[in-house]
Amino acid sequence: MNLDTELLNWFGNFINFLIFAYIAINVVNTSCFSPFQMILSLIGLIASIFIQIISMIIKQNLVKK
Repeated sequence: MNLDTELLNWFGNFINFLIFAYIAINVVNTSCFSPFQMILSLIGLIASIFIQIISMIIKQNLVKK
């Protein structure tokens, strides 16, 4: 059952990434965000997804032992 919640958490993060990508594509040609803000947001989002994947792998390895 814990794996189901982890999968849901990952899926939620993936949806957040898709929303960010959609917003980024739509505001690229506007002056709403500076390039630095966009890059900083993208780095934070990628780090968040990476951390989520690593924590899922660690938890799966602990369950197998």
